[in-house]
Amino acid sequence: MASSTSRFKYVPGRAVLLLATALASWVICAVYSVYFNPEVVHYHQGDAIKRAWAAQMTREHGSKTIIYGGSSCEFSVDGERLLANYGEPVVNDGGHAGMGAVVLTESALGDLRRGDTLIIALEPFLMTAPFDGEPSLGVQFSVALHHPEWVLHPVVGVGDINSFQAAMALRPGGFHVFTLFGKFILGQPLYRYKLSDYHRSGWKQTAVRVPQTAGAGFGPHLSTGARIMLTNLSQWSRTNGVRLAYSLPWCYCPPDELRDVRHKNAEYLAEIMAFVPVLRDPTLGADTVATDFADAALHPDEAGAARRTDELGRELKQWDIWTRTELDRAIADSLDTR
Repeated sequence: MASSTSRFKYVPGRAVLLLATALASWVICAVYSVYFNPEVVHYHQGDAIKRAWAAQMTREHGSKTIIYGGSSCEFSVDGERLLANYGEPVVNDGGHAGMGAVVLTESALGDLRRGDTLIIALEPFLMTAPFDGEPSLGVQFSVALHHPEWVLHPVVGVGDINSFQAAMALRPGGFHVFTLFGKFILGQPLYRYKLSDYHRSGWKQTAVRVPQTAGAGFGPHLSTGARIMLTNLSQWSRTNGVRLAYSLPWCYCPPDELRDVRHKNAEYLAEIMAFVPVLRDPTLGADTVATDFADAALHPDEAGAARRTDELGRELKQWDIWTRTELDRAIADSLDTR
């Protein structure tokens, strides 16, 4: 009769098997997330387009402007139009807001050279939400581009995670897996955007149209993480000889909400101004023409992007910056007419 202790000699073997199975599963998930996830692949390919344009602008013009943010930036700024009409060499380094403010910022810094200009166009909802670690998409994108330091040791000094947390973020979530299988079974594209949606300067457009009825909301104040990031980014720009400013993205705004939205945006910019200069856009980011947008309230269509690009071109050409007096007046005016 086998002793009760003899059974335990098999436990280490089973534990090793379970560990090996878990490790193999993680490796498969990580390889998929970094090399085959349609979303990551799309933005990896888009990044190559943006880097090529940035290198061309540096080579041909010496100094350039990089504007970055989430998809609102990517859909809004036509670099070729800015170069042709305003003589401004601009790289659209917008990405997916789901990557998080830190990764979007870190990815923009690598192509900057002394004498360049960096325009922050991060969406307000990214700047008012807590910086709680790094989103999985941001980690996966960073690793796919061979820049894990963007999440492990970010220049902006906030949002960093440890190696174990980064490794766990390389797993696709259940929602992603079920959505992907659903699209595969129904014969739908695995990702809503195509490589051909990109233009040479990094500007993106889509043929998809979704009627817009509501704008994009955001919290009342800058988060602690955003304040730390802006402080460190301002210091980094001074040290590296890079001119820095913030540009408020354009968003669809129902006409009856225009005054309230502009008031809220002006108050938000007043907080941003405490850290970096803010480009003076008279619209205060509110566009009441629903047909100016494509598939989301922050995604201008071609005509909307042309208007946004032209306004940005004017601001860059004149380096038109809000003064605190002007912004306070805009806040007071919106209060008087509410």
